[in-house]
Amino acid sequence: MKTKMNYQLLKGMLIRCVIILSLFLLGPVCTYGQELDGKRVYRQITLEDYKDKVEGGWLGQAIAVLWGQWTEGKWQGEMVPFDLEDWYRSKPIPNDIAEKAEKIQGPERRQFMTKNFYNNKNNWEIWVPDKMSDQDDLYIEFMFLYSILKNGLNVTAKEIAEDWLRYLQPNRIWGANKAAYLNFGKGIWPPWSGHPLYTTQGDAIDFQIEADLFGLISPGLPRISNAWGDKVGHIMNYGDGVYGGMAMAAMYTEAFFESNPRKLAEYSLRAIPAESTYAQMVRDVLDLHQKYPNWQDAWKALQPKWGKKDGKLVPGLDVRINGAYVYMGLLYGGGDFWKSMNISMRCGVDSDCNPSSVAGILGTVLGMKGIPEKWAMLRKLPIENIAIKEIFPNPINWDDILDATIEVGKWNILQNGGYLDNGVLYIPYQTPTSPPLEQTIWVEPGR
Repeated sequence: MKTKMNYQLLKGMLIRCVIILSLFLLGPVCTYGQELDGKRVYRQITLEDYKDKVEGGWLGQAIAVLWGQWTEGKWQGEMVPFDLEDWYRSKPIPNDIAEKAEKIQGPERRQFMTKNFYNNKNNWEIWVPDKMSDQDDLYIEFMFLYSILKNGLNVTAKEIAEDWLRYLQPNRIWGANKAAYLNFGKGIWPPWSGHPLYTTQGDAIDFQIEADLFGLISPGLPRISNAWGDKVGHIMNYGDGVYGGMAMAAMYTEAFFESNPRKLAEYSLRAIPAESTYAQMVRDVLDLHQKYPNWQDAWKALQPKWGKKDGKLVPGLDVRINGAYVYMGLLYGGGDFWKSMNISMRCGVDSDCNPSSVAGILGTVLGMKGIPEKWAMLRKLPIENIAIKEIFPNPINWDDILDATIEVGKWNILQNGGYLDNGVLYIPYQTPTSPPLEQTIWVEPGR
């Protein structure tokens, strides 16, 4: 089965390469670029730099989610009390603490474990990874990539959903993704599968941590990444859940040309509705960054408005509080790879996914060549595959993912008015535009 599927994919890729080459010889077929003084303007990036930045974007995601995975969910509504300067994991839990924890139910169990074990850095140890673990931050994007390779750039959301039903292990998805998957089985297809009429997970984090691919294949093309976000984000999310993914993808698109983290954050605001609560959150974090030199003070000021609702902690999958921690890492990290992902991790909640978004964006800025070797060693390791074994081998090779992403990126650029000449990609200049406003019910805290 795997050999047959891989052959079909390769055959499809070759056919589409011939089509794309034909389009290139005929000249640009779309007019998504903008004109300045009556002239079409292009941004330029060498194909080698594009490849390096795509590699940095993918590996940045992977590094941070693997590095942070041992902290995930342990600190809700509180800061992680220490830095992780290396690859750290928690030590085995002593029997006496484990036995006491088993007698406690609900959030109090997590609080007991944090207070009595995880808060002590002596209970953490340095380790050396031997593989990239099977992480939904990555393999859901691998699924998107597979569907595009199979069906082309005009792949529909329903075709992606059908591939999920065929090939994705249902016990390896959670949150909004799981709710959407269950909707597919009932015949509820996108965009209704992510609509509030059929799911309570519209504002969950899922698309925010899975939209990276659409920025990587759309360098300098934020309107195109938003078109992907509209199509794919509504598979599982709605409103702010979609806007979180659009904002992340927009930062990726600009990270090929801009290195200033604050400018990237401000740029993302132009890709989402200004009236959305997600945009309100981004503006708040930007303001806090101006007001407080120390990220911990900004974190404390942020919590009452975005970390709580009706006096209770917001759900751990809430896209706004987790998005806030992505922006905190970007802004206070100042472009430093480790410092940025460490601050995002220390903000807590989904403390592996959030630094993954930060490090993916910065990895795109820096390129693979700019990621410190301590973290870049992951490039040499295989990717564990449990969730999608019918269509990808186990383990997955990084080269296959990178080559496929670059190929799809070239299709995307050429189909949307760009061209390749003498090893340089010419990409039509675009500014972001925001989609229409849609919101689930959210009463702003404090009002």
